Amino acid sequence: MLSSLFRMPANAKVDEKPEDPPAPLLSSWRVRADAGEPVAVVRVRNLQGAIPVGRDAWGRPNKPQPALLSSEVSFARPFGAASADDRLGDDTVHYGNLSKTLLGGLEEILSGARSSPAEKEEKMTARVEKADDDAAAGGPSSADVFELLWVRMTGRVVDGSRRALPPDQLPFLDAARLRALSLSIRLPKASLLGAGVSLTTTACFRQGEEAAPPEQNSNSNPLRSYSRSLRIHDLHVPTLVGVNANERRAKQMVVADVEIDRYDVTKDIYSEIEGAVVDAMDSSSFETLEALAAHVANKILSDFRIGDDPKPMRDRGWQVKVCLEKPIAVPFAECPVVELKMGADLP
Repeated sequence: MLSSLFRMPANAKVDEKPEDPPAPLLSSWRVRADAGEPVAVVRVRNLQGAIPVGRDAWGRPNKPQPALLSSEVSFARPFGAASADDRLGDDTVHYGNLSKTLLGGLEEILSGARSSPAEKEEKMTARVEKADDDAAAGGPSSADVFELLWVRMTGRVVDGSRRALPPDQLPFLDAARLRALSLSIRLPKASLLGAGVSLTTTACFRQGEEAAPPEQNSNSNPLRSYSRSLRIHDLHVPTLVGVNANERRAKQMVVADVEIDRYDVTKDIYSEIEGAVVDAMDSSSFETLEALAAHVANKILSDFRIGDDPKPMRDRGWQVKVCLEKPIAVPFAECPVVELKMGADLP
């Protein structure tokens, strides 16, 4: 995934140390529980950029679209010098520099898009040769961009199994000082009927005796666990649902928020998932939101397929959370809400 966007310089020395064991992919809730209660956090929300990433709302690749970047850095120890002496030190991170690091990653992608035709052809040839599938030739996927940003911050790929920066380059963050790290990319125009899609990874870092010892052959993966989730925000779908007589006569607007946890796919398939959710809701006629939510989750877990792969999503370990709102059902409330989570390792 990373090779199509991030390549070491030709004269850079390659770290010949074998890959470390990858951190386990767990649910977002489990990873945050592993990290524990935060004591010192720096956040940046919704940095705005525009890049040809992923696919647009019609499923077309390599189309420029807005992207919103958010990150949360949780430190292993409270702010020391920064709070006591009113100065920035190693116990915190400058949020301005964090913002520049993230936006610099987008600029790196854009600079490739602005290259001369010969340079573009050379990069495209290298990308096709190294890519795992044909989709890479259509432009960077959201997962590609995500991993490039993650490497700029941590120096390693998302699962922590290997270093992806040249040995003479330092990452922006020092893993030894971190409790947890979260990064999110939101594409607000990548959904036809919703408020966008987002890809989020949260990692828990090893602490104390769990931290990697300095021996040559030890496991130097700094991650204890990590999560990866895809979310489709605020789908507005006219749906026949309700127990009252008036609700059985016509469809009403239902707002659906669908989040897939333990998301292990690097292709951009959110358009297909959105289509499956909309079809499931549009053709349904349940009386309760609870039944509708279970129906939508089961459609994704049992019926949805990725290309020609016959494996159902439940067998991939996915967990699907469906949140449904009926904005006009209760006149003096903003909306009633029902939320349900189903999938692997859940009741």
